[in-house]
Amino acid sequence: MNLNQMLYLTELGKTKTISQAAKNLNISQAGLSQSLDKLEEELGLRLFNRTRSGITITEAGKQVVAHAKAIENQLGLIRQYSTQQRTVVDPPLRFGVMNEVPNSLLNWLLQFQDQHSQFKAYLQEASSIQIIKGVKTGDYDAGLIAINKAHFALLEELDFTEVGQGQFKLYMTPNHYLADHPDPIPISLIREQEFALFIDDYISEYVGKIEQRYGALNIIMQSTSFRIVLETMKKFQAVSIIRNSQLHNRLYDFEKQAMVEHNLDMFDFKDDQAFRYGIIRRPGKQLTNLQTQFVTGIGRIQ
Repeated sequence: MNLNQMLYLTELGKTKTISQAAKNLNISQAGLSQSLDKLEEELGLRLFNRTRSGITITEAGKQVVAHAKAIENQLGLIRQYSTQQRTVVDPPLRFGVMNEVPNSLLNWLLQFQDQHSQFKAYLQEASSIQIIKGVKTGDYDAGLIAINKAHFALLEELDFTEVGQGQFKLYMTPNHYLADHPDPIPISLIREQEFALFIDDYISEYVGKIEQRYGALNIIMQSTSFRIVLETMKKFQAVSIIRNSQLHNRLYDFEKQAMVEHNLDMFDFKDDQAFRYGIIRRPGKQLTNLQTQFVTGIGRIQ
């Protein structure tokens, strides 16, 4: 028994002749008659009585044809649903991304959109604090943030899925006179430096605590652009405080190895220094199937 036979039954029930049913179905009379014989043999029931003037349906045939019509109606609904789903356009995923979009996230987005052309995304760069607020208010469907121990209470009422860890480090160019200095670098030497800083709530807060305890730092430039920060470091031998994973996973690969990293253990702000990266969502927030696949597929940030 197959779906074609269900279609044949409903057509025979309407036309009452094999010749007209075969014509309507665009198949041969012999093929239709043979299919009907096989179905009756399989069911062990006589569905139609053949006569010279046509066919008459049996009582058993009436019941079977009624079921066949129900099956055909269900198939029509399935086809209608499938057509609707093909034409439905998913809304874009509103996704907040901490500071600059990480290279790993961009690669995953391009790969996912290549595999699912109907997937759309609205990525907005913002600070982690802004993203947390945006997810809570519904301005973002989800977000990728960095969070340290000092701010973890902000994630109350949100789901957090960790995708990586990082730490604040002190960076400089290889030709800087402190590049080969053993860790920890004395605070007195750090206070002599010119700083080029990435605009970030956590960096501002961390630097503020350093200045409050040890005195003002000479900050010559602040920017949301990694390119500007790094070019300033090269041009003026400035140093910078950046999360290590943020530097290693930045969007552009220019001179990725041309930075020397030192720890910041000379400062006693460990709750502010170590970070966890993660995806945040409101509990119960409904995403489309594709959006869920994309969010759950975001890989670890190293």
